[in-house]
Amino acid sequence: MAKPNIPVGGPNDPDNKNAPRNGPTKPPPRAQPVRGGLGPSGMPTGLQPGNQLNDPGYDQWWKDNSIWVQEIERMNPQRAAEVRELAWKYRFDQSGDALIDAYSKGGFNLGKAGGSGSSGSSGRGGGGGGSGASKEQQYAQAKASLSDQAAQLGLQLDDASLNALAKTVVDNSWSNDMVMDYLVPGAQNTTNAGSITAGVDMIKKMAADQLLVVSDATAREWSAKLASGQTTLDGVATMLQAQATARYAWAAPQIAQGISVRDLMLPSRDRIAQELEMNPEEIDLLDSKWLSMTQTTDEKGVTRAATDSEVIMRARKDPQWANTRSAAATASNVTTMLRDYFGG
Repeated sequence: MAKPNIPVGGPNDPDNKNAPRNGPTKPPPRAQPVRGGLGPSGMPTGLQPGNQLNDPGYDQWWKDNSIWVQEIERMNPQRAAEVRELAWKYRFDQSGDALIDAYSKGGFNLGKAGGSGSSGSSGRGGGGGGSGASKEQQYAQAKASLSDQAAQLGLQLDDASLNALAKTVVDNSWSNDMVMDYLVPGAQNTTNAGSITAGVDMIKKMAADQLLVVSDATAREWSAKLASGQTTLDGVATMLQAQATARYAWAAPQIAQGISVRDLMLPSRDRIAQELEMNPEEIDLLDSKWLSMTQTTDEKGVTRAATDSEVIMRARKDPQWANTRSAAATASNVTTMLRDYFGG
């Protein structure tokens, strides 16, 4: 999806020389949880973000869909809990047809004829303009949702940016995908806590498990794709497995079974640590010094895992081994053997 071109006057619009550069504003407070009984589907009525639910995905779903669901709730004030229950129940129906059918059969008010489409019935709400609220109310709702989404990404937008973006989202009926396509690039290089930086850490950890080094730039690019839905963690894992298979061909069968290269190397790491009298955690297998001790290339140029004896031999060639108790004991034994041999 092409990045929308909108006139947002804030820190996420570097091309606008007149854009204000105010400091970030505190996100609006969330509504207090409202607790009630159980509805027909067993979900608690009067749901609000923050309630303790069996399904941990509810809060994220609410962030993505609150605007259009609330619009339908306002058109059905006496049955607002049922409105939200059905929206949650049919959340995986991407076309929204099943949800619209359920609302119609239940006698819910969806606005004027054809108005149900403007209420965001696709199941992935953006900001778009239902008939149950004034423009100012829609702008305020969109602004609150955008503030939450930006904060989740670690992106700080000033008040002017949020106001301008909320107006664009509502006036142009942006979907959630369009909103994310706009927000994510601005958050890609952030160092603030949020889903982007969390994704960077996760990706680098996944790469390290395959004994691969991923740059910050690459990790941030992949993390942005995760945040925008262009890829998934499974997709990243598959890509890293393919790279690990190319680099550590000898481990291809184990990698295909879901075993990481690092896990395969841990016994060799522990043997090195034992020989050098080190803490195993001090040995970073991403360091070529240690990695070279765990692999062997034969005369045909084929690389394989080093045997236990090869690992020991290489560890003992390291200068650090000369200072170990094992080296001192070995030297003493050799001295004793020579004396015995020569009758000393």
